[in-house]
Amino acid sequence: MIRYVLAILLVVSLLFLMYGCGEKTSGKMASPQTEQSKSEKLLDKALELSGKKVTPEERNIALRMLSLDEKDLIQGLTVFLELSDGRYPSKLDTKTALTEAEALWRAKHKGISPDETTDKKKKKEAKEAIYDIFFATAFYDKLIREKKDIAYYGDKVTVEDSGKVLMRWNISDEQYRVVFGNLTRKNVSVEELAELEATLPE
Repeated sequence: MIRYVLAILLVVSLLFLMYGCGEKTSGKMASPQTEQSKSEKLLDKALELSGKKVTPEERNIALRMLSLDEKDLIQGLTVFLELSDGRYPSKLDTKTALTEAEALWRAKHKGISPDETTDKKKKKEAKEAIYDIFFATAFYDKLIREKKDIAYYGDKVTVEDSGKVLMRWNISDEQYRVVFGNLTRKNVSVEELAELEATLPE
């Protein structure tokens, strides 16, 4: 299942890289309708240039890749929490997070992987969970590529650490966006962030 999902996502990602679809936003607020229209135009342009045909599922994945935001991060981490009973991925790179997610899924289903299950409902649920977790990692990777001074502490922080920094990235020279262990979010100053990170577990 993970291999299948990654294969689709790799094709989509390469498509964006080849035809310049992974454009940064201007930083100005736009309506969801405007962003969706822009993403659809970018995707249509890439598909036209490449001559590639995609399924409706692949198209939906591509559109989501073009509009990654904080909501994708929170959704993916929430799904992972449901699998792990309160723990986060030890690292938020795609390979680590999806490998850990599959191991957790196996543990909850008597060692059977999503690929091996014959239960169509469970297979569908597993596929959706893998997608959600992937998009969280894709948002993390996006912040790295944009050089947002990102840090992730999933190897130290659990859902019970409500006041601890789980993840942070800069949103300006003076402010950082912080996601706490209970997945609440807040903008903090550089000084406030230093104080928060000083309390992180060793």
